[in-house]
Amino acid sequence: MTTPDPAPRRIRRAASAAGPTVLDPTSDVSDAAGIANRFRVFAEQVVSRLPLYRRICEGAADDPEVCARLLLAPPDQRTPNLLLAAVHDVLLAGALEPLGGWYPSIPGKNPSPQARNRPVGRGEDDPWPHFRRMALEDATVEEHLRTRSVQTNEVGRSATLFPGLYQASAAASSASPGALRPLGIVEIGASAGLNLHPGAYGYRYTVSKRSGDDAGTTFTTGQTFTAVGHEARLMLDCELRGPHLPPLPEGALPVASAVGLDLHPIDLTDPVDARWLDACQWPEQPRRRARLLAAIALAQLDPPQVVAGDAVDDLRPLVEAVAAEALPVVVSSWVLTYLPIARQRALMEVMDAIGAERDVAMVLCEQPERIPGLDVPPRPDGQPDGRATALFRLEWRAGRRTAVRLADQHPHGRWLEWLAT
Repeated sequence: MTTPDPAPRRIRRAASAAGPTVLDPTSDVSDAAGIANRFRVFAEQVVSRLPLYRRICEGAADDPEVCARLLLAPPDQRTPNLLLAAVHDVLLAGALEPLGGWYPSIPGKNPSPQARNRPVGRGEDDPWPHFRRMALEDATVEEHLRTRSVQTNEVGRSATLFPGLYQASAAASSASPGALRPLGIVEIGASAGLNLHPGAYGYRYTVSKRSGDDAGTTFTTGQTFTAVGHEARLMLDCELRGPHLPPLPEGALPVASAVGLDLHPIDLTDPVDARWLDACQWPEQPRRRARLLAAIALAQLDPPQVVAGDAVDDLRPLVEAVAAEALPVVVSSWVLTYLPIARQRALMEVMDAIGAERDVAMVLCEQPERIPGLDVPPRPDGQPDGRATALFRLEWRAGRRTAVRLADQHPHGRWLEWLAT
């Protein structure tokens, strides 16, 4: 998705099981002082456990000249992530810069190999002066600030979306029990479309703690459950929490069609676009980056279809194009969170209009408190939402809308607590 970075005026600290810190996207970033505040909050609450990016953001927060550099970007892109990605992309492109020595993502491209992945400190071990020089002087960094947008395409979310899609398929089938209705997936905020083909991945769910379900079945710590797509070449791991197992199909999930919608789609057949998606990843998270690169390589063999357009205004034609025998399923993951409440409600009006004409569903991975325009249900056990990311299924049958809270999850799909029974 094209992701506006969280902004800093109203700050709500995330709980340990919550998603990324979400900051008020309406905060003022019209001057260097407002941008400095964003960097400061980003350092303290978002990348506090990543020494390289924390040090860079601390340096930027105290440097009005670097903060002013972000004023080159459109207002909704004046984010720490944009500047971090712009510099990262230049390094990934092969620039022989001393700064690359601190980046785990830049092996073999440094003028002094012994400096690779050097510790982050002060003095000679301080990456900030090198980052500052690139941020202020590099022409490509300036071009990125003017023209690029932050893009995230977290493929780990496929592991949590998968059981939700399966439930939607099973619930919509009018055939014998256990039969599945083909799905016509339409993903809004699809970015490069890496979550459009659930059959391209395998899914391995591992019980994190011995527990039992309501039927008396005991699950052992470390016990695994797998579901494999018909073309699975990449295994996605997800930790299971709580007493319930997510529903998983015995075979492949039937997908009749899949299309993405994004304001600024990433074309994975363009090496420059693919590299930009990599640059938006944080280099100090090597496993997450390796998973992304593997998913990109798979998608380049069979590029997903992602069209440019608005999540609300351009959605209906894509849903209407889904074949009559298939169930249209609109999918989003950490996209509606960034829509104003009025646009969230406008999206529901579009879906209600579609649902009055044909059965349709939504599978959403979003933060409940950030999507008040959708009227999503609370946890079935009555516990507060906190800062958790939640998985919902909405469906329209005979024009009637219903919604169910399926699970809570890590925002990147690392763990899943299934709630629905």
